[in-house]
Amino acid sequence: MLFRAPGHSWSRLTRWLPGVVLLCTLPLGQLAAQSAAPSGCSLLLSGRVQDHESRGALAGATVVVLETQQATQTEPDGHYHLDLCPGVYHVQVSFVGFTPETVEVRVVGAVLRDFQLHPDAIALKGAVIEGQHIDVPTPQATGNLSGQALQQTRGQALGEALQKISGVTAIQTGPSIFKPMIHGLHSNRVTILNNGVRQEGQQWGQEHGPEIDPFIASQLTVVKGAASVRYGSDAIGGVVLVQPKALRDSAGTGAELNLVGMSNNGLGAASGTLEGNVRQLSALSWRVQGTVKRAGTMRAPGYYLRNSGFEEYDFSAAVGWRKANYGLEVFYSQFNTKLGILPAAHAESPSDLYAAIARRRPLETSGFNYAINRAYQQISHDLLKATGFVRTGTAGKLTATLGQQTDYRDEYDLYSARNADRAARNRPALSYSNRTTTGELFWEHRPLGGFTGSVGVAGTYQFNRYADGTRGFIPFYNNTIAGAFAIERWTRNRWQLEAGIRADYRTLETRRGTRDTLGVYYVDRREFTYLTPAASLGAIFDATPHLTLSLTSSLTQRAPAANERFSDGVHNAQYELGYDLVPGNEALGPETAYHTGLTASWHDNPRLNGELTLYQTTIDGYIYQRPILPPVINIRGTLVSWQYQRTNAVLRGLDLGATYRLAPQWEVGGKASIVRGRDTQEDEWLFFMPADRAELSVRYAVPERPATRLTGRYVQLGSYAVARQTRVPADYTAKDYALPPAGYVLLGLEAGATVHWGRLPLNISLAGSNLLNQRYRDYLNRYRYFADEMGRNVTLRVQVPFELSRQH
Repeated sequence: MLFRAPGHSWSRLTRWLPGVVLLCTLPLGQLAAQSAAPSGCSLLLSGRVQDHESRGALAGATVVVLETQQATQTEPDGHYHLDLCPGVYHVQVSFVGFTPETVEVRVVGAVLRDFQLHPDAIALKGAVIEGQHIDVPTPQATGNLSGQALQQTRGQALGEALQKISGVTAIQTGPSIFKPMIHGLHSNRVTILNNGVRQEGQQWGQEHGPEIDPFIASQLTVVKGAASVRYGSDAIGGVVLVQPKALRDSAGTGAELNLVGMSNNGLGAASGTLEGNVRQLSALSWRVQGTVKRAGTMRAPGYYLRNSGFEEYDFSAAVGWRKANYGLEVFYSQFNTKLGILPAAHAESPSDLYAAIARRRPLETSGFNYAINRAYQQISHDLLKATGFVRTGTAGKLTATLGQQTDYRDEYDLYSARNADRAARNRPALSYSNRTTTGELFWEHRPLGGFTGSVGVAGTYQFNRYADGTRGFIPFYNNTIAGAFAIERWTRNRWQLEAGIRADYRTLETRRGTRDTLGVYYVDRREFTYLTPAASLGAIFDATPHLTLSLTSSLTQRAPAANERFSDGVHNAQYELGYDLVPGNEALGPETAYHTGLTASWHDNPRLNGELTLYQTTIDGYIYQRPILPPVINIRGTLVSWQYQRTNAVLRGLDLGATYRLAPQWEVGGKASIVRGRDTQEDEWLFFMPADRAELSVRYAVPERPATRLTGRYVQLGSYAVARQTRVPADYTAKDYALPPAGYVLLGLEAGATVHWGRLPLNISLAGSNLLNQRYRDYLNRYRYFADEMGRNVTLRVQVPFELSRQH
C-alpha cells in the first residue's frame, strides 16, 4: 500500500498528483479508439458474417463498437466475437462489394447474431460493425449514464450523480455525503462494483458515501431490483456498476482533462487521464488517472453552512496485456477525502438539541472559507485488482478476478477537541480500518442450441481493526463468505428466458470487550453462520420492433451485517444502537426478499420513446433504523440517536421515463418515481422512504452550420419537483425529531457546445441549479433537522480530449 492511514497520505499524495494532472494538459488532438471491453463486462456477442447468396464466409471483416470503441476482425470462417456490457446496440455491418446492413442487438447475456449481406457491385468498403448504446431492456430494469449525460454530472459525488437515473435517490448526510438508494433500499442492500470488483469499504453506514472517484467511469449502470444471483446475496435492492472505458489498443498516446468549477461552494475539480499503447507491443496498454477536488463552505439561501467544506485526492492506474484468446489486466486505485461535519449536529443537552432542530437556520454560521475544522471525517481507500481471461477453445471463456481492498476511516469529533489535552486533540476519536480480499472465477459457455450461460464461484474474507486509544463502534469481526452460482439463458425468435441460482455460506465471528454486572471485564465472543440462497427467473419478449416487455422474479436471503447487530456508540455526530443490544430483542436473523418487476420499453421510435417499470419487493425480517426518543445522553453530549429494528415490509412503486421529439431540434423529456413502503407487521408506513418526485425538461439543439468552430450547441431548461412525504408512521411527532419537510420545486438551466480550438475539441457546458434560490430541506437528508439544502449554484464544466501521438 502507498499509505498506511489517511492522516499520512495527504502530503505525499499532493506532491505527485498535480504532476499527473499537469501532464494531461499537453495540447493535441482527440482520444483514440479502444477495443477491449470495459473491465467487468464479459457478455459475449458472437456470430458469423456470410454472403447471403452463396452462404460463404466473409473473412477479415472489421468489427467496431462506437460506444466502447472496441474492435476485432472476423476469422477465416467468418466468425467474430466481442465482450460487451449489458445494453442495446445498433449494429451496422458492411463489407467490400456488399450492401451495408443495420440491426439492433440486445445484450443481456451471451448473444449469437449472424449477418448475411447482399452483394452490391458498387460498395467498396471494409466490413464494419458500429454500435450505439441506448437504454437497456433486461429482465431487470436497468438505467445508465454515459456520454453527455454522464458529463453533465462531473464534479458530483457518485451517489449524487446516480440520481439522474429514474428510481434512484440518495440518503444524504449534509452537502457532501450521498449514498445511493434504489427503490427505497440502500446501504447493505445495494452492491457497488468498482471496475468489476465488489466495493467493500464501509458501505454499511448510512452516512458513509462510496469511496469511489466518479471520474474513473465512462459509464455508470444501475440494475434496479434484486441481482443477487450474479453479484451476491446482499444485492436485494440492486447493483451499481462503475465501469471505466477499455484500455487503449490502438498505437499511440492519448489524454483527457476535465475541469469543474462551482459558484456556491467554490468547488474546483481537475481530473486528468493519460493512456497509451506502443505499436511494438500492441497487446500492452496502460492508463494513469488522477483527480483533485476541493470545496469550501456551502451557501444555503440566506446563510453559509459552517464547516461544510471537503477535499478529495484520488489516483488510479491500470496496465493490461490482451490477446485474442487470453488477457490480463491489473488495476490500482486510491481514494482520499476529508469531509466537514456540521457543528449544529452536536448539542450539550436535550433542550439544546431540540432548540437547534426548531431553528430556521443553524445558530453557528460563518462566511465563506475552505477551512475544515472538528468535527470531520478523513477517509482513504485502496483497491488492487487483477483480472485475467482465457478462451477455452471453442467452448467458451474462463475469467478470474482477485481483489484486495483496505479502507481507513478517522473521525474527529467535537468532544475530543473540547475535553482533551493538546496531544489528544490531534488524534481521532475513532480510527477504523477494514481489509477485504475478494475472488471470483466463472466460466461462460458459447451459444449451444439457443442456450448460453455461466457458472462460477466467489469468495470474500474481511476483518476490521481499531487503532489503539480510540473508541470502538462495532466489534472486531471476521467475515468469511463462499458462494457458487449458475445462470442459463435461452433465446428463440422474439423470446429470451433467463434462470439463475446461487448459494452463499457465511461465517461472522465477533469479539468485543465488555463488563459483566459485577464490573468484571471479559471478552464477549460470538459466531454466526448462515446459508443464504438466491434464485431468479426472467423473460424478455420483443412484442414489436418498438415494444419490449420484460418480467423478472427472484427470491433472496441476506444475512445481517455486524453493524446492524452490534453497533453501539457515537458515530459522525450521531448515536447508533444495534438490534441485538436492545433489551428484549432476540438474535437478529436474515432477511428474506421476494421481488417481482415488470418493464415495458418503447424504443427506436422517431418521436416518442420511454420506459415504465412496476415492481414489488416483500421482505420478511426487514432491518431498518428508527429514531430513539428521547435521544441518548452520554459524555459526548446529546445527539440525534438511532436504533436498528426488525419487521416485515413490502415496497411497491413505479419508474417512468420518456422523451418526445417535438421537432428536429426540440425534445421534451420527463421522468417520475413513486415508492410506497409499508410495515405489514405494524400496519403502518415505513420510515424514510423517498417522497414522490418528477422531473421535466425541454431541450433545444441549435442547428449545425458549416465551417463553424461551434458544434453540438444546446440549451436545456428543467424543473425538479419533490412532494412532501405524507406516508409516514402514525403519531409521527412522537417517533421522529421533526415532521417531514415541505415539498419543493427547483428550476435549472443548462447550455453547452463543443468549441473547436485548432485541432482541440473543447466540450464546454454551463449549468445553473436552484436558480430561484429556493429554500428547502429533503426528507432523506440526515441534516434536515438542522439546515437547509444548497442554494443557487452555477457549474462550469470543460472536457478536453488530446491525441498526444499516434503511431501507424
